[in-house]
Amino acid sequence: MDNNEKGHPADYNEDEARLAGLGYKQNMKRQFSGLQNFGFTLTNSSVLIGIVPLFTFGLNTGGPVVAIWGWLMVAFFVMFIGLGMAEICSTFPTAGGLYFWTAKLGGPKWGPMFSWYEAWFNMLGQFAGCSGSVLSAATFLNTMIKVWEPEYIADGKKNFYIMAAMMILAGIINTAGGRALKVASLVSVAVHIFGTIAIIIVVLVGAPKLQPASFVFTEFQDHTGYTEAGASTVLVFCLGLLQSQWSMLGYDASAHMSEETEKSYVNGPRGILLSIFASVCIGLGLALSMTFGIQNYDDTRLSALGAGPQIFVDCAGKTGGSILIFLIVFAGFLCGIATVAANSRMLYAFARDGGLPFSPYWTVLNKRTQMPLRLVWLSVVVVIILALPALGSAAVLSAISGISIIGFTVSYAIPILLRITVGADEFVQREFNLGRWSKPIGWVACIWTAFIFIIFNLPQSWPVEDMELFNYTPAAVGFLLVFTTSSWFLSARHWFKGPISEIALQELDGKAPAPALINEKQEVVEEIK
Repeated sequence: MDNNEKGHPADYNEDEARLAGLGYKQNMKRQFSGLQNFGFTLTNSSVLIGIVPLFTFGLNTGGPVVAIWGWLMVAFFVMFIGLGMAEICSTFPTAGGLYFWTAKLGGPKWGPMFSWYEAWFNMLGQFAGCSGSVLSAATFLNTMIKVWEPEYIADGKKNFYIMAAMMILAGIINTAGGRALKVASLVSVAVHIFGTIAIIIVVLVGAPKLQPASFVFTEFQDHTGYTEAGASTVLVFCLGLLQSQWSMLGYDASAHMSEETEKSYVNGPRGILLSIFASVCIGLGLALSMTFGIQNYDDTRLSALGAGPQIFVDCAGKTGGSILIFLIVFAGFLCGIATVAANSRMLYAFARDGGLPFSPYWTVLNKRTQMPLRLVWLSVVVVIILALPALGSAAVLSAISGISIIGFTVSYAIPILLRITVGADEFVQREFNLGRWSKPIGWVACIWTAFIFIIFNLPQSWPVEDMELFNYTPAAVGFLLVFTTSSWFLSARHWFKGPISEIALQELDGKAPAPALINEKQEVVEEIK
C-alpha cells in the first residue's frame, strides 16, 4: 500500500493502523524485527533450561523411552496448540495476547469473565516459568562449583540467593531499553541453537562409550514407586512427559511482544511456529545425545551433581563439563531476561484495561525507553517470591515446572476453545489461517490440555512420604481457581469489562486505520458493556 495515498499520511504504518482497529494507540516503540521476536520466543521456551535440569526427573520417571518418545509425542500435540494460537495472533496482534484474544472471542456475554481467568492463568504460567528457569540456572551455577569442590554443599538457600541476584540483573537489562533487549535476543538465539549443537557434538564425541540404540529407544525404568505399588507403566510414562512439556512452553511471548514488533500480524504467528519447530529439532538432538552419553544409569541418576551435569563431566571432563554447565546457566539467565520482558507486556495490557490494583500507576511508560519499567520490576519481585520454597528445599523445580505447565497450557487452550465455539462465527481469518482445519486442530489442542492438566496435578512419586518430593502444583492451581472465582463473582464482574478501547476507530493521532478493519465482520472497538 502506498503510504502517500489519500487518507494516509507519509508516516502511516500498517501495524499502527491495525492496532488502532483493535482499539489501542501505538504507545510502546515498535522496534523489534521478526528475527528478534523469534529470539524472545525461542528464549522463553528454552530447550536448554528445560531438558537438562529435569533430566534426573526423566531418568527416574520412565527413563530413555520417555526422554525420546515422550518428546516426540509432546511435540506432536504442542504443534496443534501453536497452530491454533498462530491463527488468532494474526487477527489480534496486541501485547495482551491471549487475554485480549479471549475477551474478543468470548463476545459481550462470556468475554469479560473468561478474559479475567485467562489473564490470571497466563500470569501464573509466565511467573512460574521464569522462576523455574532462573532457579535452574542458579542451581547449575552452584553445581559448577561442586564439580571442582566436591565437599561444597549446594543447598536451597544458595540456589535462591543466586537466583534473586540473576533476576535483579535481568531487571536492570530490561530497564536499559530496547537496544539491550535486542542484543540479548540475538545472543540468546546463538546460545540456544549453536550452544545446543556444541553440547550434542561434545557429548557424542567425548563419551568414553555410547549406549546402544536398543537402550536409547526401548529402555524403560521406573524409580517413582508407582509400578511397585501396582500402577501401570503407562501412568509413569505420562508423568514423565513433564520433562518434555516443560521445554515447550512460553511461545506466547511472540504475541506479548507484538506491539513492539514490525509486521506483527505476520511475524507474531511466525515467531510462535518457528520457535516450536526449532525447539522440537534441537531438543530431540539434545535428548538423544544425552541419552546415548549415559555411562552408568544408576550413578548418573543418583549423582550429587544431577544427571545432566554428570553426563557432561563424564563425556567432557571437569573443564569441558564445566563449560557445558555454564551454557545452561547462561541460557537460563537469558530466559529470565526474555520472560521478564514478556511478563511486563502482559501485565501492561491487563493493567491498561483496569485489571490490576492501582492500574493507572502501573501503566505509566518510561519516557526514555517507552517501556513499562514499573511492571518490569513488579515481575522481578513476583518471580523471586515464587522461588521462596527453594529456601527450604533443593527439590522444588519439578513442582514449579508443573505449576508453569498448568498455567501456560490452560491459558493457551481458553482462546482456542472460544475460537472454535462461541467465537467461531465472528472470527475473521487474516494472513495466517487454518481454513477449514481450524476446528479439528483446535479440538485436539483442547483435549491435550485437559489431559496434561489431570496428569501433572498427580503426585510425582508414590507413596508420598518425603515432603521434599511433594507436588504442590494442585495447591497452587487450586488457590488460583479459588482466588479468580471468588474475586470475579464478589467484585470484578461489577467493574471489569475486558479490553477497553483507547481510541475511536477513526482516530489515530490524525491517521486513518486500514479500511479492511472497518468493513469486515469483527467488533474492533466495542467496549464490552
